[in-house]
Formats: sequence, C-alpha cells, structure tokens
Amino acid sequence: GEITLRQLLQMRSGLRHTEETERVYDADTVRMLFLDGRDDMATWAEAQPLEAEPGRRFEYSSASSVILADAAARALTELPNPDIRRKAVSEYLRTRLFEPAGMRSMVAEFDAAGTFTGSSMVHGTARDWARLGELLRHGGAVKGAQMVPRAWIEFMTHPSPRNPGYGAQVWLNRASSDGESPLFPGKAPASLFACVGHFGQYVIVSPDQKLTVVRIGHTGAEGLPALRDHLAEIVALFPKG
Repeated sequence: GEITLRQLLQMRSGLRHTEETERVYDADTVRMLFLDGRDDMATWAEAQPLEAEPGRRFEYSSASSVILADAAARALTELPNPDIRRKAVSEYLRTRLFEPAGMRSMVAEFDAAGTFTGSSMVHGTARDWARLGELLRHGGAVKGAQMVPRAWIEFMTHPSPRNPGYGAQVWLNRASSDGESPLFPGKAPASLFACVGHFGQYVIVSPDQKLTVVRIGHTGAEGLPALRDHLAEIVALFPKG
C-alpha cells in the first residue's frame, strides 16, 4: 500500500527482487515466470517483502512490470475470473494499440490467473515491433491520430529520479546510476531510448535522427557487449535531424 504506480513504472518500488543470478533458476525473474510463481505471477510478485523504502532506490525488476499488468487488468474488470481478465486485456491491447498501429501479428501471453505477462512474452514480427517504435517516435501518434497522450510519452522518456539511464518502462541513452547501460551513452543522441529484451532484443527509437531500429534474436550474456557496439555503429550511420 505504500508503493505508487509511478514508483513501479520507474523501477523503484523497494520490493525485494533479484533479476539475474549466476545460477539461472535462483533468480526471482525465473521463479516468477517459470517456477513457483508461474500460475499467478502478480500474486507472487506482490507478496515479496520490502527491502528498501519505496521510491528511494532503483532496481530493475520484471516483477514490477507484472504488477503493473495486474493493475491494468483490475482497471478494466473487477471480476477475478481468469478468462474474463484475459479477454478484457487482450481486447484492450488489440483495439486500442495493436490494430490502430497496424501491428497485426502481435500475440501477448497470459498466466493461469489471466494476468498479462507484462515484463516479456509479447510476440510479433520485426516490422510490427518497428511500428511500436514509430508510434513512440511520433509522440504516441499514428498518421496524425493521437493514440497515446503525448504527455505520457514525455513521462516515459523522462529520467527516473533514481537512475538517469531509465525512464518509465524504457531505457534511456544516458549513463546509468550503476555505471551499466544496455544502450550506448555518448555514441548516440541523449534523446534515444529503447525497449530491451532479455536476450538482446531491441526496439531503438532516436527522435533526433528520425530513426527506429529493431533487432530480434537471441544473444547470451557473453555476446551482449559486442551486440551493443554493433547497434551503436548502425545508429551512428544516420545523421541528426
């Protein structure tokens, strides 16, 4: 009850979470998605204790995105029935985002409780992911029609108070508070931002360059630095403005 939606969006909820560990199956992310939390991911995530005062510390957490997905489902329907929850969110995504943006291949996964897996597991073609990037690049508009309030896009791409390299559910091309970044600060415009997947999937949006770059594939942790360097080289080929 002490955590705000803004804190969840900016990855500073204070809830205990370990995104990655040396032994993969010890990570809270894996436990939530595939092991003891898999049938009701939101309940599992929401049951974690606080390890920091809400709002005080940045910690990237797939669980925060799942909690947000649960909150969205509750806003659409108060009924706990999994089929009703799944249908309500699926229809919202289809009618309010995917179809108007021309993203006709998109498939979102849900758990057994009917909660959208908000941290991952949305499938689509590279062209449709690019359409999402273009929607964001145009300030939430598609062919002049405002799909998402421009102010929301501005909020998404505004630095979190606890990490200048993160906004609200997107990474920003700025130095992160821990010195690590999945992007390339200093090698591309500071206005660049991106959705970044677990295995090197990228939707990179660079408004100053009028550019969207999509990379889908699977790269292990050892290959991610080289992948980032290659993406930075591609982005650098395009001039500003």
